[in-house]
Amino acid sequence: MKVGLFLTNEHPTGSDLSAAFDDQLWFAEAAASGGWESLFTGQHFVSSGTQRTQPIPFLARLAAAAPGLSLGTGIHLFSLGNPVAMAEDFASLDVVSGGRVIAGLGIGYRPEEFAAFGIDMTQRARRFERNLEIARELWSGRPVTVDEEWCRLDEAVIGTRPVQDPLPVWIGGTGPRAIERAGRLADGWIINPAADSGSLADLAPGYRSAALAAGRPSHVAAFREVYCAATDELARETALPHLARKYAGYSSWGQERGHVSDQSLAGPVDEVGRDRFIVGSPETVLAGLRSFRDTIGVDEFILRTDWPGMPVGDSLRSMDLLAREVLPVLRADAVV
Repeated sequence: MKVGLFLTNEHPTGSDLSAAFDDQLWFAEAAASGGWESLFTGQHFVSSGTQRTQPIPFLARLAAAAPGLSLGTGIHLFSLGNPVAMAEDFASLDVVSGGRVIAGLGIGYRPEEFAAFGIDMTQRARRFERNLEIARELWSGRPVTVDEEWCRLDEAVIGTRPVQDPLPVWIGGTGPRAIERAGRLADGWIINPAADSGSLADLAPGYRSAALAAGRPSHVAAFREVYCAATDELARETALPHLARKYAGYSSWGQERGHVSDQSLAGPVDEVGRDRFIVGSPETVLAGLRSFRDTIGVDEFILRTDWPGMPVGDSLRSMDLLAREVLPVLRADAVV
């Protein structure tokens, strides 16, 4: 049972991004010394009310601060970009990190992002799968010929190949089609943190069946919202206001459209957080993670314990308590 940390590269508009990035370096260094096994971060564009650093340069800088930890995107919007540029970016990150990259990819769901790139959103699934196919061919080092309206290559060879062969690819998603795609094309499935556990319990067997049919490995990496404090009351008081703002933002982006559950991501925080957030004392958090792991069949957790606007000290205290009192027990009782 591996456990990684999701770092917040997203911050409120008007905040000092350089200072915010320095805070994330503290998290990376603490993760490296505290027994965490990976660092992940995400990607969005033109998101009103927030500003962010993009994941590839962000993770490249963190690679030096957290030697030995895997570095992943959760997720990178692989429908939006040019496959040559994206293949080179991921290969370069794998080189500068010494072969520690996990390419977590997704098709995206925000119309504003597709409009910004001049891409027909109805073609996102086809474009995603074709981009991934092209990137994998380029990563192999073999000459590649492509004739698509957004990419034309004639026996082209990539300038930089990844250290890992093959480069691990995980696919995120919570709808049946996305889960089938992950099983058919990827080395792992990233569970969206906004997906509720009840829906996921019904969907997880479909992922494993698709992976088995495609002859691919089955690996479930669960991205979860977690906050740990000395008591349940203190944890709720500290974390829930930030989670409420974060999920109101998700709702304004229309993220729930991609979920099988019709539960809104806006509204009373306890209602939104039911079967989504794991917030409480070490005992409460451990019980929540165990239940989620055993219900869904999780191989790896990616925990986010820091949200836009949260004081860094609050986040670090949760991270430290998780590392000392939750992760060792979670790992130990996962061993068969």
